[in-house]
Amino acid sequence: MIFAIRLAVCVLFLTIARPPFALAEDEEREPAAQPRPAQIAVSTTTTTEGKEVVTGEETIVRQELLHPTVSGQVGLFRVRSGESLPQGALAFGIGGEFYSLGNAQTTLGAFQASTIAESLFVGYSPYDNLTLSVMRRNSSTTFNTVGTAPQLISSLGDFTFGVSYSFAVSELLTIAPIANLMIASEFNALVPSGLTVSGGLGAAVTVSLAKTLNVPLYLHANLIYHSPQVRSGAGSATEAFYNFTRFNTVALGVGAELHLGDIFIPFVEYVNTYPFSASVNYFSAPSKVSIGTRITPLSNKALALLVGMDIGTGRAIASGVPYTPPAQVIAQVSYTTGLTQSERKHYFTTKDVNVVNRKFIIKKNINFKVGSAILEGSSLPLLNQIADVILKNEVRKLLIVGHTDSSHNEDFNLKLSQDRAAAVKTYLVSKGVSPDVLMTQGYGKRKPRASNATESGRALNRRVEFLIVE
Repeated sequence: MIFAIRLAVCVLFLTIARPPFALAEDEEREPAAQPRPAQIAVSTTTTTEGKEVVTGEETIVRQELLHPTVSGQVGLFRVRSGESLPQGALAFGIGGEFYSLGNAQTTLGAFQASTIAESLFVGYSPYDNLTLSVMRRNSSTTFNTVGTAPQLISSLGDFTFGVSYSFAVSELLTIAPIANLMIASEFNALVPSGLTVSGGLGAAVTVSLAKTLNVPLYLHANLIYHSPQVRSGAGSATEAFYNFTRFNTVALGVGAELHLGDIFIPFVEYVNTYPFSASVNYFSAPSKVSIGTRITPLSNKALALLVGMDIGTGRAIASGVPYTPPAQVIAQVSYTTGLTQSERKHYFTTKDVNVVNRKFIIKKNINFKVGSAILEGSSLPLLNQIADVILKNEVRKLLIVGHTDSSHNEDFNLKLSQDRAAAVKTYLVSKGVSPDVLMTQGYGKRKPRASNATESGRALNRRVEFLIVE
């Protein structure tokens, strides 16, 4: 009941905290800046023939949304990703697990048992590729044997501190070393157990098929060693019902997530925790398959709801080994601020025109005759590609923005920038783009990207930009 109340309050708070976004067409300003998934350089240079050109380049990174596991680091529910939260991102949330059984077979005998576990977590990335996390987990089990009154055992809060550092080996592969420190709390008077400190070391690996095969599928794998998590007597309820073990363990986790658009992200994961020196083999060691989906209902995509189910696969009964239920429900709600994300993740692009975070990145030049808004013929093939990208992505509103340097007076620069944006619009309309889709704006010299005191700075300030508004 306490978990349900906290979950409901968290969902209500995060829902009303959704940041608004609006842009009126008649506002004389550019659309609000969106967070960028990569460092994007868009610059203007002047050729030896005196032609003004716009060039663009981008650093390729994963543009999918990143959400925390129940531990506070990026991943599925339990399996962590090799990727890091973006620098400055803060994730927080609550997760839970629940099962109820009429006949739970453990080393303590047969019990009627009902267990609920609640995890509060926070993840934070203070530096690029580095993620810090802390999780506080509470567990409560109500159980009894036939003919006895029910008994409740609850932990007083177990803390796990984590750190990971992500290395992008290639577009396909990302690796992150992981370190954990766990402080297992005492329990209530029914189960005497002293405070225990333990540690874990391992690594997470992520394989992205989105860039190489254009398939929105991400594969994750974890391998983590952990020292004994509790030192209570053999066969105690702490070991049976709280996922603690008296042995050194190696946990293998594998998982996959499929990004089906902007709302639903189905996933599957498998975790096996093998205890060394225990009387179990690898296939009977505690393990489970989890199936579920992450739901991102709001337009900002920072709020994520996760629902699913665990299916117990390795269910050996042995002293010092946690009990694995045949099935249990899992759930999580999280909110992440500072996410690096792209509002639409799978744009149609061409060889010379890319779309990153609602901004066209052009890899060739748009040329104008010096001091005029007349397009050079060499720019027409590139504008044809831009028209194709607009049409095939069904862009509803595109803002074409012209900028100049400070070489002339303000009136001349303002008119030149407006005329150049209008010339681009006219050509795109001739290639089938609806005039209602295109908006133009000229800012003249008002929005420089560099100092106008040098030629190189003035060259950077002469540019045309394409921004998706809707």
